Amino acid sequence: MAAEKRPRIFQGGKDMALTIGVLVAVMLISVGFTGLCSFNPGAPESGPVQEVDAKTFTDMEARAVSFPLRYPEMPEDWVTNSARRSMLGGEPAPVIGWVTPDKGYLSMTQTGVELDKAVVEIDDDPREISRTESIGGAEVQVYSSKQDGVRDIWATDVGDARLLFTGAGTPEEFTQLIETAVKTAPIPTT
Repeated sequence: MAAEKRPRIFQGGKDMALTIGVLVAVMLISVGFTGLCSFNPGAPESGPVQEVDAKTFTDMEARAVSFPLRYPEMPEDWVTNSARRSMLGGEPAPVIGWVTPDKGYLSMTQTGVELDKAVVEIDDDPREISRTESIGGAEVQVYSSKQDGVRDIWATDVGDARLLFTGAGTPEEFTQLIETAVKTAPIPTT
């Protein structure tokens, strides 16, 4: 009888827990019926790589930039999983990313900005030239950092554009991508 005379705010935690439980159940049921959510326990690596249409993206970007773009046709086991526009030196710099056959990731950034400036502006991590290699007839400079966790940048000047490559791939994968990109003709814009 005494509990009935107390205002509702002074009643026990049992009522509040019951109310929250009902609200959570109603929320889960209503969200579940929409079909807009899923529960997939396990590591995200267990699913297939989501492929994007980087070729169409590159074709459209080729008409929007002031330098020729290339779209290297990689083997079927290389999956393009990203295509976006970045900025280097205040100019658009399209970026294409691939998941490699060994489940690594490599990206290629294309720019009209001078090579030294592009390498400095690609991110905030400092790098210096560690070596130079000849790949596909092009001189490729490899920029490395003494800081842990900073990925190398492989960069080359193909005359009409600069190509910068980075990611978590093997040297052989970098070489394969760079060689294909260097030998790829620019996309015609007319």
